[in-house]
Amino acid sequence: MTTKVAERQVRSVADDERPDTSQLDWSKAVIGRRARKPGEKTEIFIDGAVGYQLRLIPSNKVLARFESTLEAWPVIIATIEGGRSPRTLAFDAVKVDGSTGLVSAGPRIEMWARHCNGEPNRYADLCASPTRRIAEGAS
Repeated sequence: MTTKVAERQVRSVADDERPDTSQLDWSKAVIGRRARKPGEKTEIFIDGAVGYQLRLIPSNKVLARFESTLEAWPVIIATIEGGRSPRTLAFDAVKVDGSTGLVSAGPRIEMWARHCNGEPNRYADLCASPTRRIAEGAS
């Protein structure tokens, strides 16, 4: 009985190099159709949702109801800027039968609201990788 073992393919470093694009004519390049323009607002659609609500956690008191997420973003931002901690907020999708499903809660709710409302991300610099510092005399 003989067994055939597949040979392992060996990749060279050249396979991982970026292709040469210097010969391409970039003047004909267009921005992707889904690329957002600065300040452009984004509406999010949740399957089966007929409305949305902003509520307090842990009490579950509903602060506001919305027909679309476009109406919700400015209210969420105003609520936070009015002094309410994002940690006490939850944003839900309301379905036809009245049941709800969580969309976002806590600190992420502010990031979502600002991003979808076309505002710059106030926390983008926190996500950036830190600069690397090298001690003097190190080699």
